[in-house]
Amino acid sequence: MLNRFLHRIGCYFYSIATLALLFTLNSCNDTSSEEIEQENQNINTKIDTISYPSPFVDTFPEIKYRKFEFNSKLEKERFLDSVTKLSTIAHTILNTLNRKQWNYVVSSKEILVPEVFTENRLAYSIFPTYYEGARKLPKLIMVSARYQALACYEYGNLVKFAPVNSGKEKTQTYPGRYALTFRQRTRLSSLDSTWEMHYYYNFHPDAGMALHQFEMPGYPASHSCLRMLESDAAWIYNWGQGAKKDSSGKVVRLSGTPLIIIDFYPFGAEYRPWMEITSNKSLKLDLPPDPMDVDEPLIPISQIPEDVRGGLINKHLFVLAEDSLRKLGVIREGVQITPSVNFNKLRRIKKIQQLKEKELKEKQLKEQQRLLEEGPNSKSIENEEPPN
Repeated sequence: MLNRFLHRIGCYFYSIATLALLFTLNSCNDTSSEEIEQENQNINTKIDTISYPSPFVDTFPEIKYRKFEFNSKLEKERFLDSVTKLSTIAHTILNTLNRKQWNYVVSSKEILVPEVFTENRLAYSIFPTYYEGARKLPKLIMVSARYQALACYEYGNLVKFAPVNSGKEKTQTYPGRYALTFRQRTRLSSLDSTWEMHYYYNFHPDAGMALHQFEMPGYPASHSCLRMLESDAAWIYNWGQGAKKDSSGKVVRLSGTPLIIIDFYPFGAEYRPWMEITSNKSLKLDLPPDPMDVDEPLIPISQIPEDVRGGLINKHLFVLAEDSLRKLGVIREGVQITPSVNFNKLRRIKKIQQLKEKELKEKQLKEQQRLLEEGPNSKSIENEEPPN
């Protein structure tokens, strides 16, 4: 918010300077205001004549959904077997509608099932097939934490719809404007090397937040990342664009593919919102008029690893973030945020301590062995005073 205010002030003074410059040029070159206006119109005409793809019109027929409850494991297995034989993509559609990977679908007591399985997964999207606000953006990722899903757009046209599992309540994935930064085919977490993440695409390097393949139980469960099915994570890994660098090699902030999280998950609710969707036409999310005008996220300082806090831009905003998020209702009353813990560092410290303890024990054993070899009276003889 502070950045936006300063930006507007800067634009204000820039506008004044520009007008003064135009006035000076007008005086020196005797250029009429009509000619300047005509030149500006020509520039705007060139911008408006850039050819963008035609809007993707939603022509998908209505597909109704139904919740199925099972009384036995055998009943469920027979049902799923019959359903998946209907279409080659049925497996993926059930994963998507239920926001979970297949083994969790199989173990669920209740699942959401469409009456028709179409080969185009976009037919089941809760995001609009065309997004006017993104008409001039080559690539854009929109995420709904509330409905645990994301959409990818190219010049406003929907090209991908997929499920995600965002951060659990004490380590949420907060709403706001992010951008892809860097990717890694397989990455071990810098906080805990036991977390192996495939098709990793970072979108907030300070907080270590990323899109990647990981276990998807069907609800927010991560440490603030966006978990995805492997095929979806691989798709974005190859489709997205990372951060750009300036002439000096420095990374330009927010220069990668924009990623906008438009809402937050209603923790504490007894239902999962996507399970209440009755058809592919019953819900289409309202997206912000201009995605690039969305504010950057408020992220509590406690969720930033201590090792990188010193290099934060606008660090004071991270310090104030938790209080603001509580006032906005994003963090519920009484919920304590889990601080970011560097388990790798803790393990290193523990290992060093164990080595020190081992060395001390070995030293003590060697001393005991030496005393035994020298005999029981050796110590008293050494300490005995010489005769007068």
